[in-house]
Amino acid sequence: MYGYIQVCKPELKFREFDEYRAYYCGLCRTLREKFGASSQMLLSYDLTFLSLLLDSLYEPENESFKSRCIAHPVNEQKFIVSEITDYTADMCMLLASYKFEDDWKDERKYLKKALGKIFSGRYESVRERYTDKAIVIDDEIEKLDRLERENCNNPEEPASCFGRILAEIMAYRNDLWENTLREIGFHMGKFIYLSDAFDDLSKDRKKKCYNPFSSQDEHDPDFHKAAEDLLRLMIAPAASAFEYLPIVKNAEILRNIIYAGVWTGFRRRKSHYLSQGEKAKQGGNI
Repeated sequence: MYGYIQVCKPELKFREFDEYRAYYCGLCRTLREKFGASSQMLLSYDLTFLSLLLDSLYEPENESFKSRCIAHPVNEQKFIVSEITDYTADMCMLLASYKFEDDWKDERKYLKKALGKIFSGRYESVRERYTDKAIVIDDEIEKLDRLERENCNNPEEPASCFGRILAEIMAYRNDLWENTLREIGFHMGKFIYLSDAFDDLSKDRKKKCYNPFSSQDEHDPDFHKAAEDLLRLMIAPAASAFEYLPIVKNAEILRNIIYAGVWTGFRRRKSHYLSQGEKAKQGGNI
């Protein structure tokens, strides 16, 4: 359920993309150093956005350096790390249990169950440091599971559960900006949940898994229009709240993500669904 809050690379300057990638690589490196190499699989664009947003708002002292890594053994890559990166890595781990459980429900692969157990020790150590956040996340996951078991047909309800999870993750400090960050997290969380539901509709239908859009035809352009309108309602308040923050550093990269990058996955899947629909009309197989 991750990877929807990403950059729109064609609309970024080379310098801006290099800076964004430095945050991505910095989070990847921090995950490895704090929790071991296997934890790098928890890296996501969504949590990179969190790292970039909080760093740009609070502007902590950063360590910026170049180095090689396993993924880039030839050319040195730029890394940006700070106290924000440490926090974001902890949040990656705090969400790990939910991520593997969600992957298990989607894919029914025992590897996902096994990975959840492998990470359990590291996960518990983070829970001890962020008890309040862990309680909120646990409560919302329980509500979300109940709604999915009941086959809730109102997309807003399960999406709001995930919105409250991301709102809790976004709240880095109890300060002037906490409520604004929570608002961004809440609406982005709903956007992520519904984007994932749209993305997985065909797969979920085949596997008979819960999906709030299960009554819709994924090849129907009218459904695509309705889904896009709904997603716009989710992301618009997040964009408005972002503009309230006094952010100058990395502002254009963040706007690229909020106004353009978030639509990359939706438009790719929409194009795929429509092309499948056209093939079906012409007598091809979906």
